[in-house]
Amino acid sequence: MSTWISSIPSPGEFFPPTPQASNLLFNFYRFWPIASLLQWTPLGSLQAMGKTSSASRFNIPGRLAWVVAESCGPLNLLYILYTLPEKLKPTPQASTSFLGTGLPAQYEVLVCLYLIHYVNRAIVMPVFVAPSMSPIHPLIAIFMTLHQFLNSSNIGCGMVYSALKQGTENSSLFSFGSVVGSIVGLAVFFEGLYRNIMSERTLHQLRRDAAKRKAKSEGKVEITYDKVYVIPPAEGYFRNILFPHYTWEWIEWAGYWILAGTWGLGWGWQSPALWFLIVEVTTMLPRAVSARSWYTEKFGKRAVGGRAAAIPGWL
Repeated sequence: MSTWISSIPSPGEFFPPTPQASNLLFNFYRFWPIASLLQWTPLGSLQAMGKTSSASRFNIPGRLAWVVAESCGPLNLLYILYTLPEKLKPTPQASTSFLGTGLPAQYEVLVCLYLIHYVNRAIVMPVFVAPSMSPIHPLIAIFMTLHQFLNSSNIGCGMVYSALKQGTENSSLFSFGSVVGSIVGLAVFFEGLYRNIMSERTLHQLRRDAAKRKAKSEGKVEITYDKVYVIPPAEGYFRNILFPHYTWEWIEWAGYWILAGTWGLGWGWQSPALWFLIVEVTTMLPRAVSARSWYTEKFGKRAVGGRAAAIPGWL
């Protein structure tokens, strides 16, 4: 036991992560889906955020908690990419680098895609689009932040150490398989991103309209959005499932995994992009199923209309 403890990297080795620290973070992250199984138990009812948030004197304002937690990922990724390479020997110096990280262009494109997602996720959606966000318990905010730190560390270290191992120039990018994989991956990613954004904005607009109707019926001039929810009608993105923005986000990250595999970050169990996708599904699916039950209790079975939570015809 003492030997294992003594082998744990010191705190300074995690900023940025050394190879040993990176392996520890990656292995820890792979336990996340197992921990997510708790959401299928009665403990899942303790998710203190969103529709299921409860009153607590410890709660943090929803927008603030969300922005801080979700911003951890992109900020940590940038920190790693601009500090870790210069500590390596030899230092990566790809001629195709356009962001100044020294990494190959394909890796920097992956960085840009990651940042595009989180600009919307961490800033645009909570600050400018969502009509309101329920308070979030500090424990939930901590787990959200931890997830972002682990995931961004895995992706960032995966890129840097892969470039160091494989070299910074990769002529195989122009092979037939790589070109096809790049086209498919980009198409899947942007299709998922677009539909994720549009389905979520549709949901927010439904909430705005419901709040306006509520204020008008009560004769109020001021419109209050807090805790005003509406079940989406069974049409468009919500025809077969109640949480299409979850499903399309999974599709988006599936495209990211295709690109990462095509561009040299691996396809299998050592792929940080694959584990990101796995963790996203195993974490978000039980939340969607629980929220479907909430919809059923609040609006009735007829309003739900037999729709699944996030996987058409199943869950």
